[in-house]
Amino acid sequence: MKSKDHKVRPKLLMRTKKKKNRGSNLAGAGWRKLLLKRERSRLEGYNVGWRYGYRDGRWAAIKEGICKPKIAYVIPGCSISGGLAVILQHANRLKQRGYDVILISMNESTQVNWYPIQVPIVKKSEAPSDRDVVVATFWATLNTARKIEAKKRIYFIQSDESRFYSPTSLKSKLAYNTYKTKDFTFMTMAGWLKKWLLQRFKKHAVYIPNGLDSELMHETIPIEPKGDRIRVLLEGPIAVKYKGMSDAFAAVKELDCEVWCVSSAGRPDPSWRCDRFYEGVSYETMKHIYSSCHILLKMSRVESFLYPPLEMMACGGVSVVAEVTGTDEYLINNYNSLVIPNDVRAASDAVQRLIADQALRERLIAGGHETVMKWGWDRSIDMLEHALTGHL
Repeated sequence: MKSKDHKVRPKLLMRTKKKKNRGSNLAGAGWRKLLLKRERSRLEGYNVGWRYGYRDGRWAAIKEGICKPKIAYVIPGCSISGGLAVILQHANRLKQRGYDVILISMNESTQVNWYPIQVPIVKKSEAPSDRDVVVATFWATLNTARKIEAKKRIYFIQSDESRFYSPTSLKSKLAYNTYKTKDFTFMTMAGWLKKWLLQRFKKHAVYIPNGLDSELMHETIPIEPKGDRIRVLLEGPIAVKYKGMSDAFAAVKELDCEVWCVSSAGRPDPSWRCDRFYEGVSYETMKHIYSSCHILLKMSRVESFLYPPLEMMACGGVSVVAEVTGTDEYLINNYNSLVIPNDVRAASDAVQRLIADQALRERLIAGGHETVMKWGWDRSIDMLEHALTGHL
């Protein structure tokens, strides 16, 4: 018996010791390492169905900075517009920072040939189901954005779009009612819109200011060199009445100047005075047109930000702008532009004042140059990243 005990006990002792060592390792660095591995797996969201679910796991990882969200912007279409240009800047710059971004078009159009684009555009029927964030960009895109699987939904508001239609129309009412929605986080690019949404709807919107891409828009070789005779540019879709193009043509009718026009939709009436006309031009071409003209006249009655005056500043020109929502974003009367009442007579007088006063033109051009330097995109995309990664 003793010899048996003598043979068995050491084995038992060794086994006990071995188990003790294993337990000791798990209680120490090994156990912490295992916990860390499990936590990282949870945060990355790849193996968390047992407890959290894929989307919640990915969102935890996004908030911790372990991975970047996959983003979809839902757009109404691909036609020329300042609003789409802003969305393309968001998408391009996010992609440059390592984000997976896709645009989903509400109509059959998936081609943008007027502005640089670095991300894919797909039809609504081809919308992916792996997005973390979906961004509605127009009132009519809201329902489509709701149907796309995502953890977070954002409504990017670039104007009071109810003003795009007759006040009594169904579309105007539908657009207005989207600002009452409760299942989206609101985001906007204009200070006046942020205030309006809060005052009218009690909605707090994240403010992501617009920027100017100085690599795309800057003074360059003109289509035709500027001469002694002042050249005035009228820009805007003629077919859209609230853009005020007929008033702009009326304002320059009697002035001693050359008149150029750019329209993305519609052509000048035969009775309007127009020395040169461009229709549906690319963004690349616009800097050559701006650089060919001395003065830009804008008389729109509905705006949110007014990009053309800022672009004109970047190209070495000066602007006369009728007062409208958005003029207070960056336009300062008698510093970088002339801001006037929305009146044909006032517009005509302001343009004539610039024609006659070269020193005033030069002073406003200098103020415009200083303004452009403050409106780069980097700061805005930093803010956008912060918003998209769960810090809304």
